Formats: sequence, C-alpha cells, structure tokens
Amino acid sequence: MKETQESNEAGQEGSGKNSAGSGTAESQGSSTKKQFEIDIFRGWCKSCGICAAFCPKKCIGLDADGTPSVADSSRCSGCGWCELHCPDFAISVREKGLESPKQEV
Repeated sequence: MKETQESNEAGQEGSGKNSAGSGTAESQGSSTKKQFEIDIFRGWCKSCGICAAFCPKKCIGLDADGTPSVADSSRCSGCGWCELHCPDFAISVREKGLESPKQEV
C-alpha cells in the first residue's frame, strides 16, 4: 500500500509539471496571435445578413442598407462560420500574410 501512495504522489507531481508547462506554451502562443483577413465578394452577396448573425466575434456588421461589411477584422479568430453559412459563397477568410500560390500563364 505504501508503494501505491508513492506512485500516486509521483503522478500528482508529474501532473503539476505538465499543467505548468502547458500554461507557458499558451502564454507564448498568445503573443503571436494569428490575424485574419475577411473578403466579401459584393457581386455574389445578396445581403441576407447570415454572416453577421453567425459571427461569434462580431467582426462583420450590416450597414444602413443591410449590406454586410467588415467591422473589425482584428477580432477575427478565423473560425470560418461566416464562410460556412454563406449561401452564396461570397465570403473568404484567410490568414494575413498568406497568399495563394500564383499560377504561371
């Protein structure tokens, strides 16, 4: 029974080290937050407002005419809900700094 207590104590010490290590990784990751760019293709958009309604960070808003516009792209988490729910495929969310590969003609 003494061996069981020692192994449990060792397991608790190990779990404490793991949680401390993960906290450090999280704090390092937050300093390099990814930024996203939101593109709305006006020719395809029918101004249904679904994108603004589904955006959890309220990055997309509706203007006076009900047309969606990017309110604040710095809050965007890149979740893609607006892209997934847009019935007209009129929204694109991509990480800033990443360009699509150019095709040679």
